[in-house]
Amino acid sequence: MSRRRLLTTVIGSAAFYAIPRIATAKDYPSRAIKFLVPVSPGAGTDSVARVMADYLSRKMKSTWVVENQGGASGQIATQATARSPADGYNLMLGYVSTHGTLPAYRKVPYDPINDFTHIAMIGGAPNVLVTNMSGPETFEEFLEQTKKNPGKYTYASAGVGSITHLVFEGLKLGTGINVLHVPYRGLGPGFNNMVAGQVQFAMPGLAGALPYVNSGRLRALAVSGSQRAPLLPEVRTLKEIGISDFETVQWLGIMGPKRIPGEITQALWSAVDQVLGEKEVKDRLANEGIATMPMTQRSFSGYVSADLAHWTKIVNSQGLREA
Repeated sequence: MSRRRLLTTVIGSAAFYAIPRIATAKDYPSRAIKFLVPVSPGAGTDSVARVMADYLSRKMKSTWVVENQGGASGQIATQATARSPADGYNLMLGYVSTHGTLPAYRKVPYDPINDFTHIAMIGGAPNVLVTNMSGPETFEEFLEQTKKNPGKYTYASAGVGSITHLVFEGLKLGTGINVLHVPYRGLGPGFNNMVAGQVQFAMPGLAGALPYVNSGRLRALAVSGSQRAPLLPEVRTLKEIGISDFETVQWLGIMGPKRIPGEITQALWSAVDQVLGEKEVKDRLANEGIATMPMTQRSFSGYVSADLAHWTKIVNSQGLREA
């Protein structure tokens, strides 16, 4: 072999091995999977991520490493996922805020639809309309009081553009009431002020509302889901009451960057689907207020798109879009 030909062969071989191998379903997963969670440790969303990581590690025989990366309402972790290698080893827990309410409200550094592979839905929880114990006792009384006194009452949210902000704006749009927004940095301080009577209403997620409702510090007037919440079976849905277009839930699902190979996406979806079918997993998620919502990957992708459109409509109708 000539020196030139030998050199060409060596360089070509080196280039071949320098190209990162694209994983296939045959050898996937062959190492740990990073599971990015866009909230701080300890929150309800984080708890759901850890339940799923635990069971998926066992199912796929490969460790799912939960990595919390809060900040900027989830934008930092979401952008990091969008820019990561599409190899199936860089995933995130996407949810209604990162891929729904926030991009509807303001410009974010990623496209919630086209920058991601929407792999599998996990489940969701309704929002709960709550008031303090000196407030109205029924939803009908809530409507009567707020309509008779426009601008007198206030509602708390976990921040501008959050699900707890936009879901109440959706309620205002659907009922014609005028209740003033009081944003907090998280609903913890808002709950305290509600109990003290300084703010009258809020629409937290089910998990956040339950400790206050069950202890008698707040009263639940309605839930936003398509059916009654098993943990609050006596509380009617807004749809039951007659408020249309109010089947919104605080959903969560598993996502990765765009262009993850189809057979790897299918392997991930299949593992999630099997895990969600286990009674123990359903029970653990139910303790977090989450009802499982298994669906096909195509259906999940469609769900995310429809949810973004829903929140965008509310933001535009209420003139809330941040410049």
